[in-house]
Amino acid sequence: MVILMADFVWRKTKAVCVSPFPTMREGKWSLVLILTFLVACELFLPVRGVAQSFTNTGLFYFTGAHRPLRTPIFREFMDGDGLKVGPVRLHPFLGVAEVYTDNVFRRDKNRKSDFLTNVAPGLQALLPFGGGKHSVLLDYRAAQFLYNKFTENNALAQDAQGHVSLNYPGGVQIDLQGGHIEGFDPRGSEVDTQQQNITKWNTNSFLGQIQFLGPKAGIRLRSSYIDLHYKNNGQAAPRDRTQAQADVTLFANVTRSTSALLGVRITDYNYDKNNQLDSFGYGVFTGFSLAASRQLAGEFNIGYTILNNDRAPKQQPPGSVLSSGANQRTSLYMRGNLHWNPTSRFSLNVQPFSSIQQSAVQNTSTFRQTGVNVNGSQALTGRLALRENFYYANFDYDTGRNDNQFRWRMGPAYRTVKWFGFRLDYIFEKRSSNQANFDYYSNTIMLSIEGIL
Repeated sequence: MVILMADFVWRKTKAVCVSPFPTMREGKWSLVLILTFLVACELFLPVRGVAQSFTNTGLFYFTGAHRPLRTPIFREFMDGDGLKVGPVRLHPFLGVAEVYTDNVFRRDKNRKSDFLTNVAPGLQALLPFGGGKHSVLLDYRAAQFLYNKFTENNALAQDAQGHVSLNYPGGVQIDLQGGHIEGFDPRGSEVDTQQQNITKWNTNSFLGQIQFLGPKAGIRLRSSYIDLHYKNNGQAAPRDRTQAQADVTLFANVTRSTSALLGVRITDYNYDKNNQLDSFGYGVFTGFSLAASRQLAGEFNIGYTILNNDRAPKQQPPGSVLSSGANQRTSLYMRGNLHWNPTSRFSLNVQPFSSIQQSAVQNTSTFRQTGVNVNGSQALTGRLALRENFYYANFDYDTGRNDNQFRWRMGPAYRTVKWFGFRLDYIFEKRSSNQANFDYYSNTIMLSIEGIL
């Protein structure tokens, strides 16, 4: 069914590409086919349970999107039983998206429109052991971006991760994860070089965590390592680097479901050739953690960060692609992931963030990134839900450049059966900058189909 629907969407999109004004007969038959399909679903495919395509909001993060994940996060096994092969549980999935955008290069002037086809397959395999207390998770997902006219934007993104989770008596939990990502800098992102060909990169990463949560207090030790390499547009020399980070967090239980926390963090950047940007950062943070048993759950951190360059700024010779470096920078540190589920039909996820980021493009060395990402979902019926995303971020660069970026995404999600559904989204993006060549706005329409077993 996924293949048939994808072929139908692809053929219709090709027809739109050839003629943006379909005939009345074509439009009439398209409407008849869609209505017939929806009526058949209602009559012959009864709904049981909750749609996986509604609940797994991050599963198809490649589908129709332009921002592959770079920072490692722990992968979790998807909801549902999946397919059982001996002791192993499998979740194969496939997302197909057809996208139209009126500003494919995310530019303020000389705007160009294009159609995009995105195919995003994936597979998860979970092996529980130790009586189900421990597990090994293998997660692979990919996305092929294919543009109709501007093929220089074509890209293949791949993401493979392995996650080992160990749960011991007394509240001790150990998580170890390693993986490899083949990605790219999307058009209009804060690190887009605005060249004809998109900038591609790959990362090797490790993420580890040891956590103990007792009846009155707890402690968490977390560390990560990212090795980042660029592959084209001459970006390897100034941008290749490694990042090592570690933090220690202490928890004190205030109530049965709420804990106060206090932590310290250190970060170390080392560039392969752009050594003027080598840096060491440190900071403290506080906040709270809410147990997942409540309607409101999650964690919020807020604190202060100081970033020192290992070397004093040094002017580079004319024509050099390397940076001069920067002075000490300080910034608010904030990270949160809060979930609110007041009813079984409504959910809200809020993710505030603020941090110092390293940069080696557009003559910058660092920038402060502060903003919030909000996702909401309202189930209207057993099959139909309305989903919305709001994103805002301010980018304050050490060169004086200042950007405000905004994205709003909204649309219905519909499922035919528990394992198969589709979404229709409208996406508006806008960036305002004190440097005019970084201004842009875009309108995007996306139809995505998702199948999860």
